[in-house]
Amino acid sequence: MAEDVTIKREVVIEADTEALERQKKRGEARGFTVLCDEAERTGGDNTAPPPLAYFGLSLGF
Repeated sequence: MAEDVTIKREVVIEADTEALERQKKRGEARGFTVLCDEAERTGGDNTAPPPLAYFGLSLGF
């Protein structure tokens, strides 16, 4: 009979975010920088993907 083995894991995610001009945002995690922005019709400048696009990408990854 196999013994019950308990494995404990801890996941820590640290991220910093900053609101820039208009709808643009900058996020940093693990030394990587990500920018997001909204389309012009929603008050942004369309200089980067919107936050929802990153969410959609994360589902694919």
